[in-house]
Amino acid sequence: MKLALGALLALAATILINYASFLQKRQLGYLPRIGSESTMKTIRAFLACRPWLGAQGMQIGGTFLHTIAVGLAPLSIVQPINAAGICLLVLLAVTRLKEKASVVDWIGISAIVAGVIMLGVTLARSHAPTSAYRPVILWFFIILMIGVAFTTLISAFTRKDDRMSSFLGIGVGCLVGLTAIFTKMAWTDIGNRWGEFRVAGFIFSAFFWLAIGTTLVSLVLFQVALQRGSAIVVVPLVTGFSNLIPIVVGFIAFREPFPQGTVMIFLRMGSILLIIGGAVLLSLRRPDGENTTVYQGEPQQTEAFV
Repeated sequence: MKLALGALLALAATILINYASFLQKRQLGYLPRIGSESTMKTIRAFLACRPWLGAQGMQIGGTFLHTIAVGLAPLSIVQPINAAGICLLVLLAVTRLKEKASVVDWIGISAIVAGVIMLGVTLARSHAPTSAYRPVILWFFIILMIGVAFTTLISAFTRKDDRMSSFLGIGVGCLVGLTAIFTKMAWTDIGNRWGEFRVAGFIFSAFFWLAIGTTLVSLVLFQVALQRGSAIVVVPLVTGFSNLIPIVVGFIAFREPFPQGTVMIFLRMGSILLIIGGAVLLSLRRPDGENTTVYQGEPQQTEAFV
């Protein structure tokens, strides 16, 4: 029951997060390009845009549901479902933002949908997750992701070509993946200190504050990436990289069990490969500059959620 609830919350979270990404991308054309204006002028413009603020509220709501889902279900289940939300974003980008989708894009979407269906089948035969983890392996992956994130972000800001947004997407994806791991660790801290602090144990968890800080940094960099590239390129990159390593970490460092039976194990592994592979396929299209957001003037104040 707890596993199924976690999966449902993860599905609701990814729908909210990806729809919020669509709303943000649509409004960024009416906001100053980050880094081109003074910091205070840029902040005032963003805070004055009610549709953009509404999208942030939706993003926060989705992130909150995702946090609860991580506490109820293994990362190896929550993260693939989180990746599946890219289908909604791609469809909105094609139909509403008029970004062009190729045959490869549609193959990627189909792979993700098939992977989610396979993942759902395996939920009925899953073992109960364990709260134990391997700290040495966990910190190895954390340090690795931090290194990859910094390297790609530095590469992004030193480039002046169309690939800047792709490097930003990879860097942001690593940071968001770190947030998922920190959130899982915060829930572990809560469990270990439940008798003493109950839910307030979050306040005393360093991983909780690391998750908050990483989320804020990712938010700003995600806006930069969306302004400099197509949503149909940036978001799949963020989604793919933010889910791949947490899934691997879930299996190896958190000792998350496989489902019962050879067929179910095959379906679970196949679902992960299809979902992550689909996200990677969506990221292979080369940005051509057509969908880079250009500042169009004053932000829109209407039609925030249509």
